[in-house]
Amino acid sequence: MLEGEIIKFYRKKRGISQEQLGRDICTTTHVSKIERGQTKYSPEIIALFSKRLDIDIYKEIEFFQNIEKKLHQWHTSIIMQRMKEVEKIKEELEQFPLIHSSKHAALYQLVLARYFLLKQDTKKPMDIIQRVKDQPMTPYEKNMLKHVEGVYYLQKYNNFLSENRKKAIEILTSIDMEAYGNEELYYHLALAYQWVESKTMCHINAKIALDYFKKNNIFSRAIQAESVMLLQIECATDRDFQNKVERYHQLIRDSEAINETGIIGMLLHNLGIEYFKQEDYQNAHIYYGKALKMADKKTAIFLNRLYNYLDNSIKGKLQTHKRHLKSAQEGIFFSKALKHPLYQHLFQLLIFQVEGETDSYYVYLEKEALPFFLSYNQINRINKFGKKLFHYFSDTKQYEKAVQISHTFIQRD
Repeated sequence: MLEGEIIKFYRKKRGISQEQLGRDICTTTHVSKIERGQTKYSPEIIALFSKRLDIDIYKEIEFFQNIEKKLHQWHTSIIMQRMKEVEKIKEELEQFPLIHSSKHAALYQLVLARYFLLKQDTKKPMDIIQRVKDQPMTPYEKNMLKHVEGVYYLQKYNNFLSENRKKAIEILTSIDMEAYGNEELYYHLALAYQWVESKTMCHINAKIALDYFKKNNIFSRAIQAESVMLLQIECATDRDFQNKVERYHQLIRDSEAINETGIIGMLLHNLGIEYFKQEDYQNAHIYYGKALKMADKKTAIFLNRLYNYLDNSIKGKLQTHKRHLKSAQEGIFFSKALKHPLYQHLFQLLIFQVEGETDSYYVYLEKEALPFFLSYNQINRINKFGKKLFHYFSDTKQYEKAVQISHTFIQRD
């Protein structure tokens, strides 16, 4: 019986013995039987217990009966990223500590992990994952655990680690959709495939996610899914590229209409990438710059945008030597503050480039940066910087090193 379970939970929470709870009300044996649901009892006894424990038993029963529905509402609000609703439901759930020992404790912990991931906290979710793994779970909860763990590896702070990328894909692809049913999964699969440069699989999963978000009127997530799809599309003609740019602008307007500033920044940055690939450095500079202004300097997103902004500016010769050097040094500073070695290497290479220290640039690339890119399977950077090093060794007649590099990198084309 619910009343007995609730009484037992709050008695233990208050540090009261069965004898203390039943004093002047009933015997200790009767308290024990009530808690175990092994005897009948009068409403008056439950009322006296409730008063002694300082709880509203009827409110607790109502919550207990609706807890599963409320947890799924919370999960849905997280998927939809409706932050006011997310926080409101979280506060409601926290008013009932009984949730931690109910049959829905695992589900609560899993949704709580998704909450922390939504808030960009990657430490607490892993603590929850480790704790929940040993608890009994329904098939739905077991698959939700996999989803949570996959998202964790997608968002992990040093997400350039190839180990994290592989784990994310392995975990997410092992989910049984018949038992789970949450099609948001396909968006996270799209991100995982984007990491490993699998354009086809990325596009396929992003399209499924887009259809799901549209069907459920989750407009902000639909914009995110379509932005992932856009990045995978190659343009064969100038007209194709203009159509793509027009679609980006429409998505930006849609994001402005629903006040999604984070998505706007992402779209502006992606549009900068598109212009950069076309070697239109002037337009890339404009959109990279707008996106950079919207980034939090305490995040890896800022480092990524600053690097792309500066790399583009150097290639296009769009700012002074002094300004380029200042930006690169700023990048080094924030990379160290965030303990992000990938960007420490990238910005150091830009400093050598800005200063015109060619020999220092290639020595650092050979001894420090390239080994790091190799150790973390940074495919794009391995190809890009490996080719540069190959040409440098060839031009400086270091043929033995050039041959070694060619075996390692040219065959990747």
